[in-house]
Amino acid sequence: RVSPFQAFFHEPPVWSVALSRNWQQIARWQEREFAPPATVTKEGYQLTLDVKDYNELKVKVLDDSVVLVEGKAEQQEEGDAGGYSSRHFMRRFVLPQGYEADKVTSSLSSDGVLTINVPNPPAVQEALKERVVPIEQTGAPAKKNAGQVEEGSTETSK
Repeated sequence: RVSPFQAFFHEPPVWSVALSRNWQQIARWQEREFAPPATVTKEGYQLTLDVKDYNELKVKVLDDSVVLVEGKAEQQEEGDAGGYSSRHFMRRFVLPQGYEADKVTSSLSSDGVLTINVPNPPAVQEALKERVVPIEQTGAPAKKNAGQVEEGSTETSK
C-alpha cells in the first residue's frame, strides 16, 4: 500500500534543488569576486590586490598571522553642487600556518596593483628543494632467468 506522503520523503521537491543550485552559483561568484588571487610559489606566499582607485593605503600585521589591508579614497567635486564621495575598504587575510608575519613585505606597482609577499618558512623551502638523483648502472639483469642457478646454490636435480 502506498502512502500519500511517500513522495515527500524520497525525493527533494523541485524548488529545493533549484534553490540549492542558486546558492552554489552565488558561492562560486563570491569566491571569484571577493577572494584575492593568492598563490604559493617557490619564493613564498603572495597576494595581489587591484587598488588603483585608492590613494591612502595601509598594510598591517595583526596577531602574527593576519595581514590587514586598508584603503581610502576621497573625492570632492568643484562647482555648484559641491559633491563629495568617500570610499573605504578593509580586507583581512590569514596567513597559512608556518609563515612568519614579521617577514611580510608589500609593493605597489605604477598601475595600482598591491602585492604582498611572505617568504616560505624553512620547512616549506626544504620541501621545495629539488635534487637530481644519479642512476647507477649495475650491469646485471633485474630478473634472473628460470634456468640460471645462483652461485653458491646447492640445487640438485633428480
